[in-house]
Amino acid sequence: MSQEDIFRELRKISKVLTLSNAPAIEKELSKVASTKERKRMWIFLDGKRMQKDIADKAKVTPQAVGQFLNAGVPLELIEYEKGKPPRRLLDYVPPEWLALVEIPSEVEGNAGDTQSVLATQDKKQESPS
Repeated sequence: MSQEDIFRELRKISKVLTLSNAPAIEKELSKVASTKERKRMWIFLDGKRMQKDIADKAKVTPQAVGQFLNAGVPLELIEYEKGKPPRRLLDYVPPEWLALVEIPSEVEGNAGDTQSVLATQDKKQESPS
């Protein structure tokens, strides 16, 4: 079995564990993502956006994002170092939270794959109209 095969299997196991424990994960996430604004911030923590970009997307201040990050790091839900984009340590967004952000209609049916939904949304917004 190659290393790539092992990684593929680990990703499958991780996905199964995440989905089977979704209610418990959502309960844990709700400790830090307790408001609509914080849930939107969680959605945009993809490891690519900087604090100001997350603030712009979530329609909050950079200071609010900073407080959210400072609350999530000790709970080991968020990885963040100053000067680097923060990211979720659990790559899970409860499907009902996705309704809090605008998602183009052609990708709404793909709620289980949040990263590709958000990536598609960003590409559409960046392309000239």
